[in-house]
Amino acid sequence: MSEYNISTLITIMMDCFADTQINTGTDILETVAKHSNVLVDVDARMISNLMTRKADVHKDIKSGAGKKEVIAYCRNKVKEKILPRINPVLLDDTCDRILESMRNDKKVSDGFCNKMQQLYANGNSLDFFTDAILYALSKTNLPPEASVQPVDFVLLKEADYKCPLNGVKLWKKSKGKYSYTYQIVKIYPEGLDDDMAAKFNAIQPPPRSLDLDENKIILCRDCAENYLSDPQPDEYERLLRCKGTLEQKLKKDQISSESGIEDEIVDIIKAIASIDSTTELRPFTKALKIKEKILPENYLLEVEIHDDVVKYYPFIEKQFSLLDGAENATFNVIRSEVAACYEKYEQAGLDQRTIYDELSEWILSVKGLDSKHKIAARIVISFFVQVCAVFKPYGETDEEESET
Repeated sequence: MSEYNISTLITIMMDCFADTQINTGTDILETVAKHSNVLVDVDARMISNLMTRKADVHKDIKSGAGKKEVIAYCRNKVKEKILPRINPVLLDDTCDRILESMRNDKKVSDGFCNKMQQLYANGNSLDFFTDAILYALSKTNLPPEASVQPVDFVLLKEADYKCPLNGVKLWKKSKGKYSYTYQIVKIYPEGLDDDMAAKFNAIQPPPRSLDLDENKIILCRDCAENYLSDPQPDEYERLLRCKGTLEQKLKKDQISSESGIEDEIVDIIKAIASIDSTTELRPFTKALKIKEKILPENYLLEVEIHDDVVKYYPFIEKQFSLLDGAENATFNVIRSEVAACYEKYEQAGLDQRTIYDELSEWILSVKGLDSKHKIAARIVISFFVQVCAVFKPYGETDEEESET
């Protein structure tokens, strides 16, 4: 073991207790967690997450481990509950393993290692195990942030170095150095019971191997911990959608760089420009930032639209100018048609992602364009999101619009 932390200590103590990780971990954590100034409930899930290093020590336990009154409490609990459980035959072996783990951890100071060695040499088991517990509870239990594997960069790039669920950066910069704060999650998780597996399979069966990249997604640690601690079918479905969107975005970027996407955009504009519209034209509304119109839970949709607008807005605007000259007649007709179609979907109660997809399909179907124009269609819809023909600012109602 190259690191000394609470999961390391529990592993060592399980042998000398001859007990499970749940029971061993509970006894160790409760030497601090049950103090009146801490009061954290320790359960099986907490221990399991600590042992798999999917979670850090609870912040109240970690901070409590440094308070004088809690230290005194911990010492009494070690005397009452920990020492009596240690097999005397394994006492020396246990102390040796703890000391070895501390020496192998470069973050444990030589001074602390020497102090622990002295306590052991003097036969002071009470203070030795008290300090071993308090020190372990004070250290981070999460994997080292700097240990990024080369294969991780594929998933990091896929997610654009941000959590696909909430947009939180998967890296941070401190004192000029970068470190990564992410966790790779298996979308179809391991260890599901039969009932839960049936629910997951009804959504989408697992791939032939859970270790394939297609079954992995990179998340911030909070989102990863929430899913891994209690995987539910609705979250599984959400992760599948996110993964599909990420893969589609990469494919779109590749196609955009390798093909005549601009020619296909022109095809789209010319096709919908020939619509015979009876829709009453609506005046322009004030342009809003895309994030003001896309709900927070649709973070990836916001990113997709933003990227399209940044890359293609000037080009699309130029194409409409070439069609209309200074009058903008064709553009106004098209914008009104798109807005009318959007409102139909919005009134049907569809969510934003579904509306975006349906509008893209509608553009293709208007003049029978084939699927090779699909990416161009989505780019054009992104343009109309920017000019406020699609999606209202969230929270705005039709009644509010009529009053303005």
